[in-house]
Amino acid sequence: MGTLAGNLIMKHNHNDFPSDVYIVFEALNAQVVLQESLVKERAVTMTEFLKTEMIGKIIRAIILPPYIREQYIFDSYKIMIRAQNAHAYVNAAFLINVERPSLKIQNARICFGGISPGFIHATEIEEFMKGKQLYDSQVITKIFSIASSTFIADSASSNGSPEYRQKLAFGLLYKTILKNTPERLIPQRLLSGGEILKRPLSSGKQVYESIPENFPVHQPIEKYEGLKQTAGEATYANDIPIAVNQLWAAFVTAKHVGATIASIDTSAAFKLPGVVAFLTFKDIPGKNTISGDEPMFFLENEELFVSGAIKFYHQPIGVIVAESNATANMAAELVKITYDGVGSEVFPTLHDVLKSSRSDRINHTVKSLIENLNIENNYDVCGIGKLDLGLQYHFFLEPHTAAVIPFEGGLEVYATTQWMDLLQGVLTELLDMKNNEIQVKVRRLGGGFGGKGTRNSFAACAASLAALKLNRPVRFVQSIESMMNVLGKRWAFHCQYEFYVKHTGKIVALRSEFYEDAGYQSNESPMGHTVLVSKNCYEFTDNYKLDGYMVLTDSPSNTPCRGPGSVEGIAMIENIIEHISFETGLDPIDVRKANLIPGHKMEQMLIYFIQSTDYKMRKQKVKIFNENNRWRKKGLGIAIMEYHIGYFGQFPATVAIYHRDGTVIISHGGIEMGQGMNTKIAQLASLELGIPVDMIRFEGSNTVNGANSMVTGGSIGSETLCYVYIFRLLHICFIKFIYILGGA
Repeated sequence: MGTLAGNLIMKHNHNDFPSDVYIVFEALNAQVVLQESLVKERAVTMTEFLKTEMIGKIIRAIILPPYIREQYIFDSYKIMIRAQNAHAYVNAAFLINVERPSLKIQNARICFGGISPGFIHATEIEEFMKGKQLYDSQVITKIFSIASSTFIADSASSNGSPEYRQKLAFGLLYKTILKNTPERLIPQRLLSGGEILKRPLSSGKQVYESIPENFPVHQPIEKYEGLKQTAGEATYANDIPIAVNQLWAAFVTAKHVGATIASIDTSAAFKLPGVVAFLTFKDIPGKNTISGDEPMFFLENEELFVSGAIKFYHQPIGVIVAESNATANMAAELVKITYDGVGSEVFPTLHDVLKSSRSDRINHTVKSLIENLNIENNYDVCGIGKLDLGLQYHFFLEPHTAAVIPFEGGLEVYATTQWMDLLQGVLTELLDMKNNEIQVKVRRLGGGFGGKGTRNSFAACAASLAALKLNRPVRFVQSIESMMNVLGKRWAFHCQYEFYVKHTGKIVALRSEFYEDAGYQSNESPMGHTVLVSKNCYEFTDNYKLDGYMVLTDSPSNTPCRGPGSVEGIAMIENIIEHISFETGLDPIDVRKANLIPGHKMEQMLIYFIQSTDYKMRKQKVKIFNENNRWRKKGLGIAIMEYHIGYFGQFPATVAIYHRDGTVIISHGGIEMGQGMNTKIAQLASLELGIPVDMIRFEGSNTVNGANSMVTGGSIGSETLCYVYIFRLLHICFIKFIYILGGA
């Protein structure tokens, strides 16, 4: 894949591969030179290449015909989901031979990828274009008439709907025509449609008030771990040195939802050299669980390994343990599972449930205080709409990892968790051990975003079970495929609403029903927070009916993800505000101002922000630009948000001051995961103790110095720990004061 030949061979072996290289070479009428022996070679067209048996042959060269710039138009495009490292939804390349000065088309090669596996050349358009004036409006109309009947996108591709991909193909052909048409023949409003979108460098700046008398608190300083992370010296769970007798783990997962397991055949897996053990729920000495005893988070038990009916595709059945990571993962794929009861209807997504008659999967969790809206005739404009937010994978750079080392009858667990106390408690239940026999240690995380609050328990519990059973160190580093298959994501969200407003944009009545995808269990629900923030900064009368429904699907139990509930609640009401703006014709900012709670701080902030950003002047410039450009548009918007910070739970804190040089080491129950927790604590300790920041060092978090700690989450971890350290440091200073008095 890193070479032209490698890319073409991928296309040869997998004709459905959307190769950009192949489409470009096909449009350019390139030939592939195949070396068949030391003395024999032959050149084939790109189409012939796909049908050629390549065993015993190599690609020696690619021949590109020469083209005179003045006589040919060539363009190629790739439309993809992101700017890099992504397959194309649709790719295209066009080579058009134009006679000068008549501008008649001699021949054309119009090539597309992503329409359907067998569609490459738009042959009917190629034939029609011969002898035609490319810039004749009637010719262009006919071209797209032909395209409408011949560009038939298939529904097998996962890269966008057929209608979307068909329109992309139309757009790319139209863009090429616009781009190469003399400007004198095109209205000024249409010119931007032929240009390639330019992405200028983005920049931004935030200005914070500093209070010098509180330095180093409030002082902009380098992040505590910044240089070590930049240099690659900062250590994470998988950097723990590998023991001589260490083993590696990988999940064996289920492939039939609703079925039960009839038998497990591991014989093929154990034929691989280095495979040591396979463990299932039957090998668990305690309770088959990865959920803890936190009633706010866990309403029901979540199993580590399947013991009955399979709840979702890729639910863990057991864990393979081997002498290398590669062997463990390979062996896991060789385990053969026989199922009973296969064939029940599967509901993998929220919308699958909503389309069905399975009301037993829909729980009316949040009930409105009113039965019906009082509408009457006190409104000027009304509207209905919906909003969908899909599942979201956390995409942290560091995978879920656990390195477990047996020691003196206990276990040391180096884990990627945001919640050490929960993991420790889960392990005691799973392994039937005491809390003081299990030490959980976390130096730092490579990102968390809520995804490592509870989901790390899968890897950590599986590795710990294997380590206990085999009395050997076991490491489990989940692959990205395993994480995306086995672990939950942000709860998907669907909302249906209707609003009634005055001509000023003031809401007089609002009904909203929202549905959130729990996965197969109702644990870790964000619905309460969705309700809490759903009003944002806006004033609502009692004429607001809000109902929330939890939907159970055949998918992994979902989990918090960066602002759980608040993202959905804010998105819901802000989408409604934008919809009201569209229906009333008002500026969205005026609709927001019309609905703000009287006297709310946001009102004052909004006025200042509008003035300081020249919002109105810039909005007028955007309007003029959009009026003058048919195909390219600009936009400018302001969104507002009120986030409720709620402090809860507890964090232990330890401060050690060494008598020889006065240096300080700090340990706490919080988890540093990139948010700068240790930096803030270092600044505070420096201020309170009167020492430079560089005299302070941090020890990794663990369940000894950080015993009984709550989860680090909710955007409160750093500030809560700073509050803890104020009291700890004040106590130290008090002891120092008493000592001085005693000495006096």
